[in-house]
Amino acid sequence: MAEIALVSIFAGLPDRRRKQGKRHPLPLCLALFTLAVAAGNQGFLAIGDWLKSYKQQLKELFEVDILPSYSTIRRSLLSLDYKEYSARLAQCE
Repeated sequence: MAEIALVSIFAGLPDRRRKQGKRHPLPLCLALFTLAVAAGNQGFLAIGDWLKSYKQQLKELFEVDILPSYSTIRRSLLSLDYKEYSARLAQCE
């Protein structure tokens, strides 16, 4: 995965997903979620559509072979500490 500031700021956040649910790194899921919301997508279906629309560009940007699905991103958010997420996002310049 490429060294991208948005991914780096989420590194080290506790990942409370079960072992089988950790195919994609939490920082990647959070970076994609953040970008999708910043692009104006509201709701997970809209995020899923956005991921499909920009699939190739996102794979090249993040240097990954497979992107997480919107449901994987949704599950990543279920156990997220939102105060920590917000604090780290506020550090991004």
